[in-house]
Amino acid sequence: MCDTPFITYFQGKLLYHLTCELKTLPENASVSERIRFYRTKRHLTGDTLAELIGMRRHAIIHYENNTTEPHLNDLKKMAAVLEIEPDKLFDDYYRFLDYPYSKKVKEIRSRHNFLQRELGDILGVNRRTIECWEYEKNQVSRETWAKLKTLKLL
Repeated sequence: MCDTPFITYFQGKLLYHLTCELKTLPENASVSERIRFYRTKRHLTGDTLAELIGMRRHAIIHYENNTTEPHLNDLKKMAAVLEIEPDKLFDDYYRFLDYPYSKKVKEIRSRHNFLQRELGDILGVNRRTIECWEYEKNQVSRETWAKLKTLKLL
């Protein structure tokens, strides 16, 4: 703490001593922590944020409590409302999805000379699932992304 008074005079000038709390976000913060941090930094309630991006307030509550994963497009809408770059809300999983993931799945198959069926067998999904990822019909789950990392395929 500073021991100077709030208002003081110095060489005939009125000086104000202002203090503020500096809040920072840890680099390894979860997506839910990132949403809450930037929402409160903009002085928005969960209800207001939900209204501004066209979703129900319960969705924001679930996202901030880490009970459901937000969709990538929802994070991008939140970032626009919060006036920040979307990657400020992203963790590594969402950066993978935003890459786009379809291209990354094709790159993995190409680099390792895998057929869709072979990559599916490794990941415990069927060939059709791999095909859907490559055409962005389905989104890669966080669990599958974690398996790709564990197997050092990313």
